[in-house]
Amino acid sequence: MSKVMRTVAAGLGVFAGFGGPEHGYFQIQQGHVPPDGLLIASIGPPCDPEKVWHLCEPAMTVIPSMLITGIVATIIGLITMVWSAFFLYRKQGSIVLGLLCVGLLLSGGGLVPPLIGMAGAALAAFSQRRTHTNRK
Repeated sequence: MSKVMRTVAAGLGVFAGFGGPEHGYFQIQQGHVPPDGLLIASIGPPCDPEKVWHLCEPAMTVIPSMLITGIVATIIGLITMVWSAFFLYRKQGSIVLGLLCVGLLLSGGGLVPPLIGMAGAALAAFSQRRTHTNRK
C-alpha cells in the first residue's frame, strides 16, 4: 500500500508542476505588461474570462509583470516536477513540495494545479509517517 501511495503522491506533484510551464507559456506571450490584479487570466486577449472563466486559465500572481510571472511560473513548475519525481521521499520532501506549490500558486502557476500538488504533499507526508510508524 505504501508504494502505491508514494507513486500517487509523486504523480500528483508532477501533474501540479506541469501547471507552471502550461500557464507560464501563455503569460510570457502577453509580454511585459502589468497584470490586472491579484487574479489573472493566463491567456490574454481575445480570451474573455467573463464568458467562461476557466477557459482563460485563471491564476494568481504577486509579480507586477506578466512576462516575469510566466518565467517564474515555468521555473517553479519545472522544479516541482523534478522534485516530485525524484526527491519527494527524502527527509522533509513533502514539506518542500508543499512550499513549491505555494510558490506556484503565488507566481501564476494556476489555481487548481497547486491544490492538487498540496494533496500530493499531504499524501506523501501521510505515507512517510505511516512507513516510519510501521518500522518501529
